[in-house]
Amino acid sequence: MEKTKITKSLAFKTMLRLIVVVIVVSLIAAAVIGVISYANLVNEVRNYTYEAALKGTAVTSSDKEADDNGIEKYLSTGKPDEGYENVFLNLLLINDDYGLQSCDVFVPYEDHITYIASTEDKTLGESLNKNAEYFGNEKEYVTRALKAETDTELNPEKSKRENIYTENEKNGVKTVTYYTPVLDSKGNAVAVFAASYSTDKVLGTIFGYIGGLIGVALGVMLLSVIIFYFSIRRHIIKPVVKLTKAVRTVNESVKNKEVVNTGIRTGDEIEELAVSFEDMNRDLIGYIDENTRITAEKQRLDTELRLATNIQAGMLPDKFPAFPERNDFDIYASMTPAKEVGGDFYDFFMIDENRLGIVMADVSGKGVPAALFMMHSKILLKSYTMMKQTPKAALEEVNRQICENNPEEMFVTVWLGVLDLRTGMFTAANAGHEKPAVKQADGHFELLKDKHGIMVGYMDGIRFKEYELQLTKGAKLFLYTDGVAEATDSNEKLFGTDRMIEALRTAEDKSPKEILAAVDAAVDKFVGEAPQFDDLTMLCIEYKGDPEE
Repeated sequence: MEKTKITKSLAFKTMLRLIVVVIVVSLIAAAVIGVISYANLVNEVRNYTYEAALKGTAVTSSDKEADDNGIEKYLSTGKPDEGYENVFLNLLLINDDYGLQSCDVFVPYEDHITYIASTEDKTLGESLNKNAEYFGNEKEYVTRALKAETDTELNPEKSKRENIYTENEKNGVKTVTYYTPVLDSKGNAVAVFAASYSTDKVLGTIFGYIGGLIGVALGVMLLSVIIFYFSIRRHIIKPVVKLTKAVRTVNESVKNKEVVNTGIRTGDEIEELAVSFEDMNRDLIGYIDENTRITAEKQRLDTELRLATNIQAGMLPDKFPAFPERNDFDIYASMTPAKEVGGDFYDFFMIDENRLGIVMADVSGKGVPAALFMMHSKILLKSYTMMKQTPKAALEEVNRQICENNPEEMFVTVWLGVLDLRTGMFTAANAGHEKPAVKQADGHFELLKDKHGIMVGYMDGIRFKEYELQLTKGAKLFLYTDGVAEATDSNEKLFGTDRMIEALRTAEDKSPKEILAAVDAAVDKFVGEAPQFDDLTMLCIEYKGDPEE
């Protein structure tokens, strides 16, 4: 329940952030629109007022075909008549239609500027001298308008380009006045029409427009926020909350082996995400079932491998001293498999009272198949050697037996020797195995370049060769598999037989057990953190001879 509240709170915060962003963006957009609209509206008002000025010039200008406006006559006589009064009435209409502050008609008279009509005081000029200096401060603009270039035909666009206006104050009201020349029938500028509008009134109109615009924008924004809120809530927030709840039930769904149905069908990316989650949930259930099965199978195999390891270890002599009742020799051996079980093996056994059989072998391959082949080979080697056959004859018979039934075409390298404990004579045969290292009583460890044959099980009908090795009292023989010489460090460099001989010589005056420990330590130091790729098997025997002699 608490997690659901947290999820909803986070969803609400996310939605609130989005709404705030929408509001800010909307306000900025409204402000930009307001500024642009304000500028455009001011320009439109000015154009509108200028159009009024142009219309004023049209009704005050003299017509070329019919002098019906009375202005030109008034300018020549100085007295108003009915036509002139009609002009004034038209000015009043223009003033009202365009919402102007006032419309005035100025004329140059003698050495000053005066006006002949004004809607401000709603009176006609009775003489050219009336209020002669009333507009004296606007003389500059009226003069500029009188001197403006004009065509005989009124050209509003050209006149608009003149755009002569001033900002002033009349009777406490801020105004903007546009000045436009009035032409006579000959196209000469004989008067100036002035159209004035109140800036306060226009600004009020503008701000009213802007206020309305902002109000509409805020209304649209509020409506957008409401629509946005419900849309986000329906299409994002609620589906996300559902999906979050579904994610939190994954463990339970996997435990019950039931795929979580999110129920999200929004028709968009959220639905795709929900469907992907359901597919992932389904795959996870299948994966965990498969992993459970594989784990159980692995545990079963691990148990079997441990049993195989124990069985293999039980088949190798591992109790030392091996023959505590005998003092004419000392022997010690060890085997460290690269996997749980290995293909290397050693063996030593008494054939009779005076003869000792010794085997050092290495089966091709690793793991359980090599271990099975190793046990089969070990039994055959010991059996035929115990039948008091020579090493040569024993190897040939074992080779025949293996080749009779070897579908996997496996083979084993073997060093097999029989030591006559009375004389110290070794009779041995080497079937493709590593060269032994020998130390006579008065010498040092050296590799023995013995006669090699082909591996046992490689081919039927092989003939092996024997050789004899005489051991003096105190001599030692070291046997090993290729896992020693071919031990590899992290740089893919081999330990090699040279380093092995060096390690043997560091402990050559010590017991067989200590000699094996010295070699094992040298290999470990050389290999370092690199993994062990091959079985490591060693055996050392010291011939002491008859102690009574």
